[in-house]
Amino acid sequence: MVAEKIAAVLKSRAPQVITGDGYKPAAVLVPVQERHDGDYLVLTKRADGLPTHKGQIAFPGGSVDPTDADAVEAALRESHEEIGIPPECVRILGQLDQVTAGYGFVVTPVVAVIPAHCEFRIDLAETAAVASVPIKALIEPGNLIMDDDLSRGGYPSYHFYVNGWDVWGVTARIIVQFLELVYDVRVKKL
Repeated sequence: MVAEKIAAVLKSRAPQVITGDGYKPAAVLVPVQERHDGDYLVLTKRADGLPTHKGQIAFPGGSVDPTDADAVEAALRESHEEIGIPPECVRILGQLDQVTAGYGFVVTPVVAVIPAHCEFRIDLAETAAVASVPIKALIEPGNLIMDDDLSRGGYPSYHFYVNGWDVWGVTARIIVQFLELVYDVRVKKL
């Protein structure tokens, strides 16, 4: 099962942590579904009425609130609020490296397994759509592109073209690290 492989990979390494003043902590859940026809990642399309990152494709998540014990609790809370994943249905596997995002956020990606056929309940104030995307589609030739130009933050600029969506920015960087660690995918420039 891929969950055991993911857990073993994540336990074998210490995720990189970004320190420094001025960053606002945030967390996202990287939900993996193991199905009979393959492994899937759950992605959302953020609502157009949000103050930041509106309309972008993302993992469920958001700011770490003062009432959250840690990034894991924040990722679980936000996932429940945005797309209705009950925290008791989530099996936490570990964390990927922290990444910086626009608006001064440092994001902790929390990798977890959720039920194969989760019934999502979308909060339309935060989320316009949700989709389970086959991991095999993410790694198909032509669906992943690495631009020649670096992002404004100086990072490689990736784009995944799946489900009619352009997945880019922090979400794409998180997916690339996940695919490299778990599926031994090596991303090359065009």
